[in-house]
Amino acid sequence: MKENGLLEIIAAHRTVTDLDEFLKRDKYYQNALEEERSASDIMDSLNFTSEQKKAVDRVITAYNECGAAYGAVAYRFGMEDGIRVRMEMEEIMRFLKY
Repeated sequence: MKENGLLEIIAAHRTVTDLDEFLKRDKYYQNALEEERSASDIMDSLNFTSEQKKAVDRVITAYNECGAAYGAVAYRFGMEDGIRVRMEMEEIMRFLKY
């Protein structure tokens, strides 16, 4: 995919700027965020050693990074599909006019 192409610019804007506002209103996300806070409180209460905390943090960070990367790729993939469908629909409409 072309870096700094239109698709990348749109994806960056939608996944950073617009997404934040959407997430504030999304009940599913807000519930997941509350569950995350609750789980974090439980983790804090376990009194892990510094080494154990680092190991747990490393695993959680790796899971989060993988999920974020997957989401970004899936979003761009979906946008490409949408653009392709739009272009094919325009082609069909041009064909039907003749």
